[in-house]
Amino acid sequence: MDDPRRARILACAQEVFANEGFRSAEVKTIAVQAGVGKATIYKFFPSKDALLLTIVEENLNTIRDIIFADLMSTIPPLQRLENLCRNVARYLEQNQDFSRVLIQEAGDFMGDIQRQYLALMEQNLPVADAFFKELRKDGYFVALPTRDTILMMVNLVVGTTYTWALTGEGSLEQQAADYMKVLIRGLR
Repeated sequence: MDDPRRARILACAQEVFANEGFRSAEVKTIAVQAGVGKATIYKFFPSKDALLLTIVEENLNTIRDIIFADLMSTIPPLQRLENLCRNVARYLEQNQDFSRVLIQEAGDFMGDIQRQYLALMEQNLPVADAFFKELRKDGYFVALPTRDTILMMVNLVVGTTYTWALTGEGSLEQQAADYMKVLIRGLR
């Protein structure tokens, strides 16, 4: 059984990193907010860097699960794609601390975050490829291989999230859905 302290530590660390920035954040502050001692944090995470990378990894895994749930549904493929975009954007919007942490700290941890992301993408490429084959039958996304199409879509969502996090304007979910509709029309 998972230790509930680990989940509390991750949630509090994400909030502290988002509010104070990774470099300024102190493990002691995270421990106090999580209701644990510093030693408990180091029991689960060997370093503050490892704590941040675990936050990224677990959020990316959650996003992957959201994507799979939408890809595996039985509705038409184009509707699955729209749902996928909306649900990922909704997750990012509802988890603003993660979005902020990712945007603020990506530079210092770009290599590690990129490795996590690319490994996750490569592991799940066969599922995505099967999905895009369905869309290609209808004339969508025929110009690029699946991997490049996914990268383009991720860049769109990341860019939209970045702008949204900086400005705080509008609904990230609606913006992502609107941009994806433009992308889909442009790629047919």
